[in-house]
Amino acid sequence: MTFSIYSFSMAVLWSSIFISLLCFCRRTRSLVVCFGVWPLVCLIVCALLRCFIPLEMLSFTRVVTGIDLINTVDYFLTSPVDGLTVMPIQILGILWGLGTLFFLVRFLRTYGRFRRLLSSFVPVEEEDEPFAEAQEAASRLHIPKFTIYVTNVVQSPAVTGFFHPIVLFPAYPYSSEDFSNALEHEFTHWKNHDIWVKFLVELLRDAFWWNPLVYLLKHDLNQTLELKCDLTIASKRELEDRVSYLRTMEKTICFADKKDALDFSMFAVAELAHNKEKNLLQRADAILNYEHKPKRVTLAMAVTSIIMAALMAFFLFFCGSAVL
Repeated sequence: MTFSIYSFSMAVLWSSIFISLLCFCRRTRSLVVCFGVWPLVCLIVCALLRCFIPLEMLSFTRVVTGIDLINTVDYFLTSPVDGLTVMPIQILGILWGLGTLFFLVRFLRTYGRFRRLLSSFVPVEEEDEPFAEAQEAASRLHIPKFTIYVTNVVQSPAVTGFFHPIVLFPAYPYSSEDFSNALEHEFTHWKNHDIWVKFLVELLRDAFWWNPLVYLLKHDLNQTLELKCDLTIASKRELEDRVSYLRTMEKTICFADKKDALDFSMFAVAELAHNKEKNLLQRADAILNYEHKPKRVTLAMAVTSIIMAALMAFFLFFCGSAVL
């Protein structure tokens, strides 16, 4: 295995291609249902490993030769600047590293402020609402430990916490049924490991802050996570209960439109309901028209996901290198 600028460049190129494909697929509900967020997680892990360990697998890599543009770019990047010993590739590397460091430090500082804010809240006690509904929802999803806060700093119920769920509830006049629906939604997010997915996407954004496609991927992420969560819940409910779930979403939108709140989207999954009409209609359609899939369809989706992951890894690790 050898280091190569071309190997690195091709890794960035293939990562960008797969990001574009994932963003396109997210706009089709059936594809989100089939594949969820695991292709996204696979892409993030492969992209980070490939770009920061840009080693050519000489036994496998197919070599592209004799391209004048590649020769020109290579000469420019690896030729010292007049009067200096530094090369443009080194300058670009320093700028990239400084940008990544800036975004990582900003993320850590913001996360520190968020944790300090959480520590200032008073958790809901066992005798308070909605602790009983939370205990029931947690029991259904086999969650042994949770914490709930009711606070005015959020617009919509949200969940955070990497190792046990911390649910933030706005001080809205929810009914017992609304609490139950919202809690199942937030706990399902946590069971789906959506907090970890958002964290990985944040790392990808911080590492590739100069790539506009990464911002597009991050922008599309919330809707993908919400759809997957909605469909997980819809799979366990009859139509009447799904309508009740949608009513809770509708109430949350009406309440949220009347208040301002802090933005916790970097550290929490916080879109039980959002007033973006197109996204909301997509979610409502997915919930109301959910159909249980036969086991053979589920098996076919699993096999397809494995093939997609293998192709992604193949193109990222074993294709696209070049020599002069």
